Parts: sequence; structure tokens; C-alpha cells
Amino acid sequence: MKKVAIFYRFLPQYRVDFYNKLRESLAEEGVELSLIYGKSIDGNAAKKDEVDLPWATYVQHKIIKIAGIDFIWQPYLKYVKDKDLVIVEQANKLIVNYILIFYRYFAKFKLAQWGHGRNMQIDEKSLANRFKNKLITACDWWFPYTEGVKQYIVDKGFDKNKITVVQNAIDTVTLSKEYDALPQSQVEELKSQLGIDSENIGIYCGGIYEEKRIDFLIEACDKIKKQIPDFHLIVLGSGKDAFKVKEAQVTRSWLHYLGAKFGAERIPYFKMSSIFLMPGLVGLAILDCFATKTPMFTTTYPYHSPEIEYLVNNENGVITENNIEAYVNGVVEVLKDKSKLEKLIQGCEKARTIYNNENMVNNFKNGILKCINQN
Repeated sequence: MKKVAIFYRFLPQYRVDFYNKLRESLAEEGVELSLIYGKSIDGNAAKKDEVDLPWATYVQHKIIKIAGIDFIWQPYLKYVKDKDLVIVEQANKLIVNYILIFYRYFAKFKLAQWGHGRNMQIDEKSLANRFKNKLITACDWWFPYTEGVKQYIVDKGFDKNKITVVQNAIDTVTLSKEYDALPQSQVEELKSQLGIDSENIGIYCGGIYEEKRIDFLIEACDKIKKQIPDFHLIVLGSGKDAFKVKEAQVTRSWLHYLGAKFGAERIPYFKMSSIFLMPGLVGLAILDCFATKTPMFTTTYPYHSPEIEYLVNNENGVITENNIEAYVNGVVEVLKDKSKLEKLIQGCEKARTIYNNENMVNNFKNGILKCINQN
């Protein structure tokens, strides 16, 4: 039996379905999957979205300071033994990656990288990204998140025949089914509890930290409220900047901060909302929008994650210019024109059949099989 291991720093709740299905899918092909993971001990821990998986192996990592920079030591080397393929997160600060890059020349396993190709939240010409570019070709296979990331990797010299685009996703199928099945009566009851008597509701759901631009969101919503008097905003999530939302809601009866919500408990809030507001960094949240037919409104913020590629402007979401006036106008225009809103909803419904865990699992499985069976 062929054996594959994935090394990852942490295990977020949204990845559980993917790992379970990938394990089952590979087992059907006679391949054993191991997952070795730790838990965040940095800013990610504030998101409160990490879980455990019974069949996976938890091994806590440590932070080691080198020249004032935080590196992460993952004591995972013993799990390389008898593996045909080891898949690692592409990240400069992971010490074990450097060891594996050299170790693979003296062992029988292949090494694959899984990631964005570069840190999209900083300048492409930064020292960190230039260093990361040097290591793009230091592996046997690549699992980029999206087609755009694939092109970036190819441009940096990696063999296009040894790349599998995974089409990064979450479990939108289950989320979609639960969304469609939720009775409207439950939604109306919850709206009543929140004191909301309106259809003009926006939702924000995700981590609440600097790159999400919470100050921009609140200021924009203040201006939206002036043009649409019955507008309400629901905020779900946690993070370092959550205090800004808590403070803002004290003087805004139309702003409802409800803390972190996961899985099915988010659905009633999405179902009562007409649009999703995220003017800052967009990543996997776009998939929540597709699954719940709640169009995303964002900006041309320069540091989005790769999943922004899934948003087709004015078809399944809206991307405005990167300023508050343009953002407010974009939101107000759609909320006042239900035909435009309906077009976006239909676009989301179409997109949710394309971007889902089933397709991601199939892509990942096929890439793994191709890699381990190739001489």
C-alpha cells in the first residue's frame, strides 16, 4: 500500500470534511493518508476555529526566534518514515520544510508543496516573497490553490506537468443543503429576536483582524444606513479587532455583533441577509457566499487570497474601486435594484455547483496518484 502524509501547522474546522473525504477517496485507491498537525500559537489562535480529528496525529510545534524572526519547529520528521509522498504547507517559517527539501535527496519519498505560491498579503517584491520564490522549485510536485497560483508557479520555473490545481474549497454542498432546508419561519423568528424588520440586511462572517478592514466596513455601513434607512449589519466572527465591532454596536442599534459562529449555526443569519460585506481581504468566505446565495461585495484591495479569482464581477458578486464612496455606491445600487440583486443570487447558485469539497478532493486525489505513480 502506498502511503502519503500531509504536514500542517493547524487544523481549522472548515478542513475536516476535506480531510475525511480525501482519506476515504485515497483508501479506495489503495493509498493510506496520514495527517500530522499542530495548533496555532500565534495570531491564528484568536480565530477560535481549530479542531481535532480522531484519525489524525496531533503533535504540537514550537516557535523558535532566529535573528528576531519567529520560525516554527514541527517535530514531524519521524512521520516521514515509509512514506511515498509528504505534502507540506508552503511557508518560509516552517523549519521542517528546509530539512525535507534536502532529506528527499537521500530518502525514497517525494515532496510536494501546497499553497499560494507567494504571500499575497505583502508586496510581491518583498524579501520574504523573493526568498519564497527561490524555493518554489525545491520539490517534486505542486498543489496550488487556483489556476492563477499555478500560472505564477510556472512563471517561476516549475514544471507545469507536475502541478495539480486543487481549486481550494470548503464543504459547500452540506452548507447549501442545510441553507435550502431551513424554514423561513425560523429565520423570521430570529429576526424578531434581533429587532430587525427589514430585508436590507448585510452580513460579515469571518476572522476579524487588520487585513479585513473593519474600520472601513463600519464607516461604509454608516453611509449605507443614511441612504437605506432600514439597513442592518450582522457580524459573525472573532479576532484581534473584534473590540472595534463591540464598541461600534454600542451607538448603532442596527449593528448586531454575535461572536463566532460555525457550520449550521451560521445559516439563519445568512438566510436573513441579502448581501455579504467584506471590503478587505477575501479568501474562503467567497464560498460561504456561493453556498448561501448571498452575494459578496468587496473592493480591489491588493492583498486578497487566491479565492478572489472565483468572484466574477457583477455576475456572482461585486468588486468596487478601493475607496469607501465607490463601495457604498456599489452596495446601495444593488439594494435599491432587486433585479441586479437577483442576477447576483443566480450567479452564486451557479458557482456553488463548481467550487466545492467534492471537486477539491477529486483534484487532490488525482494529483497524489499521478505523483506517486510517476517515476
